[in-house]
Amino acid sequence: MPRKPTLSPTRIATYLECAVKYRYIYLDRIGRFYIRARPYYSLGSTLHQVLHVFHQEGGRQSAEQVVRSYEQSWISAGYESAAQEQEYRDAGKEMVISYLDAAKERAVLAIETLYLEKTMSVDMGEFLLSGRLDRVDRHPDGSLEVIDYKSGRWEPTPEEVASDLAMNIYQLILRRQFPQTRVFATIYHLRSGTRASAELSEEEAERFTRDLLELGAQILHRDYQQIEPVRTAACDDCDFRSRCERFWRQQEALDRF
Repeated sequence: MPRKPTLSPTRIATYLECAVKYRYIYLDRIGRFYIRARPYYSLGSTLHQVLHVFHQEGGRQSAEQVVRSYEQSWISAGYESAAQEQEYRDAGKEMVISYLDAAKERAVLAIETLYLEKTMSVDMGEFLLSGRLDRVDRHPDGSLEVIDYKSGRWEPTPEEVASDLAMNIYQLILRRQFPQTRVFATIYHLRSGTRASAELSEEEAERFTRDLLELGAQILHRDYQQIEPVRTAACDDCDFRSRCERFWRQQEALDRF
């Protein structure tokens, strides 16, 4: 019996952004020839690794130990210059030091870290829905909080958390894994040390599930060989832009004859 296909927040978001990009990455599997390292990806990966170790060791590391872990985990890829890399490096160091203070305040609340960098999945019938959760905390009242770290420049709002595809998928997975348990989602903004939270209601969770099932079927059954690249705002920062531009030039040449 063939294995069920797996859909993740990244796969679904890629499809919603551009079906052609989805085909390039997940069906044609040519991403390694086009996708390049980016500063914010490298910084984000570094920070995730440092915070993973910090919580894995019980949140007992000193500032000096965390900084040392940060330096050892540093990913030096995707930066345009040494000056740009140093700028990101300094900013990241400030983030992890600031994070320590927030972690100490949270420790007195008797909140238990349940999972770190945990991949979880649920069976949606036609496909498996999978997600890699940065962190899941259990509060004294038994509720579960799924936390996602962000290192970008924009601070999240509760409205943005509520509309975030990945955060809603994480909540849905945890609700299926822990029925009758309150689940809510939080985005932690590492630059400012602020957080924003949101929670799916029963009605919202049911509607989101229906939408996911419909979207999942569309992703799995679409005829990708028949789709053609279409110019959108997402093209400006897309790694596959050069490939699509070749296609457009060929089409323009054909149209002239």
